[in-house]
Amino acid sequence: MDEKINAGENSPSKAPNTLWEFALAAYAEPIIQRHCLYLQDHYQMDVNILLAAGFCREKWTSDLCLELIRAAEPIRDAYILPLRALRRQAEQCEGLYGALKTAEIEAERMEIDVLASHIAANPGANVDSATCLHNLLVYAVVHGGGSREIESFFAEMADNFAKIR
Repeated sequence: MDEKINAGENSPSKAPNTLWEFALAAYAEPIIQRHCLYLQDHYQMDVNILLAAGFCREKWTSDLCLELIRAAEPIRDAYILPLRALRRQAEQCEGLYGALKTAEIEAERMEIDVLASHIAANPGANVDSATCLHNLLVYAVVHGGGSREIESFFAEMADNFAKIR
């Protein structure tokens, strides 16, 4: 996810039960969106995996995180990254930009569906900020490390993720 999306009729009106609903609700929060985009652009982190970290009630292991990265990679590499690059190049062409944005969001949804098939869904289950933070930190380690800056972003994200669930 590259910029704030207007989910329209896709916006959940109640507590999100699916990873897609959670992703829409979480990404609509300005602080989460800002941090996700920063982590994406400066650390090449996958926004959908960051959002999955906030959704999942179970504490992640390195093996599960690696499984998620590997499951997301084909869609990310074949569709999301190329569409994002094209969309960014088309900023001055409104119609093309919109079409590419729509296609990118659909590719993001495909990736979310793949990620959701690898994590336990617990509709209505509360997720505490400590579990969210743990999952984010596991992702940072598996992804290739992090910094104090990332840890402060993750703490804010985890607190906000927990409020959504």
